[in-house]
Amino acid sequence: MLGVAVGGVLAGHWLTYLIVSPSSAARAALLHDTGHAYLGLANDLGLMVVLAALAVIFLGHLTAASPDTGTSITRRVVGFQVGAYLAMEMLERIMAGSPVTALTHHLLLPVGITAQIGVGLLASVLVRWLLRLADRVASAMVMGAATPPRPAQAFAFPALAFVPAGRERFATGVRGPPTAL
Repeated sequence: MLGVAVGGVLAGHWLTYLIVSPSSAARAALLHDTGHAYLGLANDLGLMVVLAALAVIFLGHLTAASPDTGTSITRRVVGFQVGAYLAMEMLERIMAGSPVTALTHHLLLPVGITAQIGVGLLASVLVRWLLRLADRVASAMVMGAATPPRPAQAFAFPALAFVPAGRERFATGVRGPPTAL
C-alpha cells in the first residue's frame, strides 16, 4: 500500500499545483521558488514504485487472501497521502529558504489536502479492484483442483487432449491422414 500511496502523493501534488497555478509559466516560477527542482526525478521514481507496488499487491493476493477491508485500505492510503503532502510541502519550503507561512498563500493547503483525499480515494478503489481481480484469477486457476496450487504450479501447462472412452484401444472408426495413391 505504501508504494501506491507514494505515487498518490506525487499525483496529488501535481494536481494541486495545476489547480492553484493554471498558467504553466506562473506554475514553473512558483515551483522554482518553493524548492521543487527534484520533482522530475521524483515523479519518474514514483511511477516505477507504483507499478512495482501494484504488481506485488496483485501477486501477493494470488497466494494469500488479504484481511484488509475497503475502509482499512482507504483510511491508510488517504491518511498517508495527506500527512506526506503536508510534510513534503513544509520540507520543500525549508530547503528552499522560503517561509513556511507561504503555504497559506495561493490556497495550497486546502486545495492540496482536497487533492490528496481525492487521489487517495481513487487509489484505494484501484487497489480494491486489483484485489478482486486477483481473487477471480486465483479462483479460475484453482477451479477443479482439490487443493490450491502452489505459485510455481499456477502457470502449469494444461493436461493432454480429451480422448473419448474406448477409442484408445481400437483404431476402428478413427479417421487417419490421407494416403498417397
